[in-house]
Order: sequence, then C-alpha cells, then structure tokens
Amino acid sequence: MGKYQKNIEAARRITVMQYLETYHPGELVRKTDREYCTRTHDSLIITPANGFFHWFSRRVGGNNAIDYLTKVEGMDFVSAVRLLNEMTPAVVSFQPAKAAPVKPHEPRPFTLPTPDRNAEAVAAYLMHRGISPKVLRYCVGSGILYQTTRGNYRNCVFVGKDEHGVARCAFQRGCQGTFRGDVSGSQKQYGFLISAEDPECDTVEIYEAPIDAMSGATIRQYKHDRPWRSVHYLALGGLNNQPIDYFLEHHPGIKTVVLCFDRDEPGRNFAGTVAKKLTEKNLVVVDMPPAVGKDYNEYLLAAKKLISMER
Repeated sequence: MGKYQKNIEAARRITVMQYLETYHPGELVRKTDREYCTRTHDSLIITPANGFFHWFSRRVGGNNAIDYLTKVEGMDFVSAVRLLNEMTPAVVSFQPAKAAPVKPHEPRPFTLPTPDRNAEAVAAYLMHRGISPKVLRYCVGSGILYQTTRGNYRNCVFVGKDEHGVARCAFQRGCQGTFRGDVSGSQKQYGFLISAEDPECDTVEIYEAPIDAMSGATIRQYKHDRPWRSVHYLALGGLNNQPIDYFLEHHPGIKTVVLCFDRDEPGRNFAGTVAKKLTEKNLVVVDMPPAVGKDYNEYLLAAKKLISMER
C-alpha cells in the first residue's frame, strides 16, 4: 500500500465526533442521549454509537470525517485528507443511553500557525485572484492575514479576532493547489472582519469566505463611488450563523445588512434563512449575490477583465 493510500485509510478511521471535538468543540449540541446535532445545522444529526451522520435538510450523510468535510463543509477530497492527517484523534467511546455520560477528550487549544518572515507568496496569490494591493496591505497590516509554511507549501492564514483584538479563529488556504481548512481549536463565532474606518458605521456586508470579502472591498475601491472602508466586511468561513450573531451583538449600531453569499443553491437557501432572521430583528436586509459568476471573487475577476478591455 502506497503512502498516499495509507494517509487516506488513516483519515477514513477518524469519526465525525473526533473531528468536531478536536477542531470545533463548540459546534456539538447534545440532542438526545444517543444523538448530537451542530449549532450551525440543527438538522444535521450525528449518532456516535455507529459513527453515522445524516443532514436531513440536504439529504446527505456518511460515516467518517472525510464524508463530513466534503459533503457538509464543501472541502475537496485531497484537502480533507491533508487536514485529517494533521490530527491524531483520541479514541472516544460512548456509553448506552442510560449509562453515565462519558467525559470527552480535551480539545486542542487554539494556536496560530507560525508566521513566515514575509508574505510574498500570499501577496502574489491574492493579487493573481484580483485583490487590490491597498486591500491586501490593510489586511496584512491589521494582523488578520499572514503567510505560513508547512512542508513545501505556502498558506494564507485568515484570522478572526474577538472584540479585544485577540485571535480566536483562523482559516488556512493554500497558495498552491486546493488545500483549505480551519486551524485546530478555532472558535467559529469569530469571523474574518475588515472593519469600517468609522466605528459608528451602520452597514455590514456579509460574505461566505475571506477572499470574497476582500474581493467585495476591492470592487468598491475600483468603483470610486465612496471610500472602500465605508462599510464593514464580514466573512463567515462557510454558511455559519454564529459570526453574524457575534458581530451584531458587539455592533449594536448596525442598521443595514447586505448579504453577499454565493450564487448557488446552498448560498441562496442560506441567504433566505438569514434574511428572515435579521428582518425579525428590525434590520434592513439587502440580498446582493454577485452580478457575475458563482461568488464575489469570480465577479471581481470578470469586472477587472471588463475594465481592462475598456482601457
């Protein structure tokens, strides 16, 4: 058996519970004595006794962490295997329904990956994806974006901070290939935030991914209709309500929320759910999917190409 096949087999042995308890312990919610769901998806049911999960609203399921990462978090197969090979899960056993509850193993503490001395590979990668140097410099200078190296791979690290400016969450994206994944111990309620210049700003644009948020900021910069930091840009790191709730809790002056989710079925469904929830809080909600392409980065690249042709 080759090394890569051994890596796949090792990853397949990791259960959904082991993955979530290591990377996202705050996501697990006990539903019954035998079942769990997640805070983000209450229709996603996990049965630890047999290792299965079933996401009823999407009609998908599986019996290991690879299935969860590819079907729920949208990660590609290779990235899922790489991420799971970085963790050594503790063996977790579960008692029958009427027995005493089992104390779960301790989740890994959150620690940011070691930064490189420069961010040249990150800058080259993101500028290739259309991000403006001004937006890029702001993110690096604010400490919410930096470069790290693992083996021969350079990765972007997008950082989510709490209200005191302390890093609590981080998401990695490979500068080569398709690797992506949360840093172990990340707390998903802390999103990637490009703050407005005016602390009293009453508008936030919400995106699925950090690169989409940076793309939205770049588009506004190129439009020249108003300063690019005239609004907040919040990236959720997926289709996840928690960063929205946390942001609004700590920005009570927000009046308008612009939903900039992907133009695909999951993005459209999530936009409808979020819009209903926020409208009930008496917020003005604007649904604004990308005018072109699946997401805002595709929209940005198309817009830059059009600007270049016009010039």
